[in-house]
Order: sequence, then structure tokens, then C-alpha cells
Amino acid sequence: MLVSIITTSYNQAKYLEQTILSVVNQTYSNIEYIVMDAGSTDGSIDIIKKYDKHITYWQSKPDGGQVKAINTAFKMAKGDLVAFVNSDDLLQPTAVEALLRAYDVNPDYSVYYGLCNMIDTDGNEISKPKGSNIHYTDLLKIGMIPNIFQPACFFNTKKLNREYFLDEKYPLAFDYELLLYLLKQGSFLFLYSHFATYRQHNLSKSSTMKREHYLEKLKVQMLYSKKHWLLWKYRRLKFEIAIKLGKV
Repeated sequence: MLVSIITTSYNQAKYLEQTILSVVNQTYSNIEYIVMDAGSTDGSIDIIKKYDKHITYWQSKPDGGQVKAINTAFKMAKGDLVAFVNSDDLLQPTAVEALLRAYDVNPDYSVYYGLCNMIDTDGNEISKPKGSNIHYTDLLKIGMIPNIFQPACFFNTKKLNREYFLDEKYPLAFDYELLLYLLKQGSFLFLYSHFATYRQHNLSKSSTMKREHYLEKLKVQMLYSKKHWLLWKYRRLKFEIAIKLGKV
């Protein structure tokens, strides 16, 4: 069975090779690997070329941003299961193998996900692997972390009943929107197995755009919860006022 993995990158040469190796060194070999580089000038292209024989397709040119690049790659992808691993994150060596053991037993889940730990810039562990079963109401109410981490998710393309993969209206909370969309329609399978590693560093979007990410998350919550729409609207307005007053 073919599994597709997508990596997007822009000037991430410091981490990119580790990410690529975490994919090409999987214990399961039937992987379609697509790397979308946005035109890096920091030596990333040399790294990609070094592993060219292991990469199904790669490009390096302006791509309209991360979400659009993932969507472009998704249209090329032929796997029944798809994951996207950022160029500063890592897959554990047996992640795909563990995933497929579960998929073979029950191929009807929308998302298969496992445990994810966190490391810093230098690879030092910040937190042990985390993850747990999560239901739609909990995901909507509290968000993703610490129950579900995007790098540890594999998506069942047969359950994606829309023309696009990621909603490009949400350049920061796109993974959250996708999970809410899929969980609202079906069910997720949590596997108590270490799937991925998330790297936390000062240059990541989650670090440099915390305020924008939170506001976008509230926007997604408003979209998916008509019942609590006023609550999310109130929180959004409250946070925007706090920003203007310099309190966050």
C-alpha cells in the first residue's frame, strides 16, 4: 500500500536533512515523498538533491505559501493515506509501519494518529511523547494540544469529501480546521505508539505568530460551532482589545 508524505520548506537547511532522513529511513518502504521548497537560498536545495533518489517529486520555487504548497502536493499524491511533516519536525522510524498495521485491521477511520514529543532547536527533549483519544466536542472546545499533534497524523483521503485538502483561508490554523472537518464527519483512531517529534524554536510560525494563530483558531471555532458562536466572538474581540492595549 502506498503512503504519501509531504514536506514544505523555506530556508530551513538547519533542520531539513533531519526531516528528510526521518522519512526516507522509515521501516516501511512504499512511500511517496513530495518535497515543496519555496525557493530557498540557504543550501536547502543541495540537501534535497542529496536525497533525490528517495524523493518522488520535489520543486524549488515560490509556491504561494505553506497551505497552497501542501494543497498542490496533495493533488499529486497517490497514496490512500497522506501526512504532512514540516521541515523542522521528524517522523519516528516505525511510524508508517505502525500506522499500516492499524489501517489493515480497520481502514474506515478519517485520521490515524499517535504520540508526539517536543524538542528544542538543538534536539533536546522538552516533553515526553503525548497524545490521547479526543472527541469532536473536546477538540472544538480546547483545541489540539496536548491530545493530538499534526506531525503525528495520517489522513485517510477516502474520507475527504471536499475538493481541497486544506482550507487556504486559514494559513495558520489550517491543521485545526482540517481535523475539525474530518472529525465532524467520522471518527479518529488514536494509537499508543510514538509517531512523531515536534520541534519548538524561535523562528517557527507557532512562535513568531502566536497572537495571529490564536485569533485564527477562534475564527475556526466560530465556523464550526453555531451554538457557541457568541462565546468565540467575545473571546476574539477581548483578545483583539488586549493586543491594542499592549497586554499580550
